[in-house]
Amino acid sequence: MIQNPLSETDRLGLQLIEKTWGKREILRAQLSQFSRKRRQQLINSADLETKWERYAYSRLSNLEKGERLPMKKLIDEVEITFGFTLSHTHKSRLYCVRRRVYNDRNKLLKSGKTEA
Repeated sequence: MIQNPLSETDRLGLQLIEKTWGKREILRAQLSQFSRKRRQQLINSADLETKWERYAYSRLSNLEKGERLPMKKLIDEVEITFGFTLSHTHKSRLYCVRRRVYNDRNKLLKSGKTEA
């Protein structure tokens, strides 16, 4: 549908889509279809750039209370699911994601909410 290189018409069309997606009314209508928990997960993981980071965040945050997921198993899952071998930098990033999930859970527990 879009030519390579971009034609002027393609560029204008993409700019229109970019402006539309950024409108609060559009975002609100899209987000209203999700549960409150799902909306909160989107907010919490919005700054995770890659799909595999969001997968790891979701996988860790959806664990039942008391359930554990060893990092070796998570690394294996990510490598199999996304088809690449994680470098040392990627693995470090996974540990940061795990720490973030645990911190988010602790915040929920301290605030008195029982979702974690």
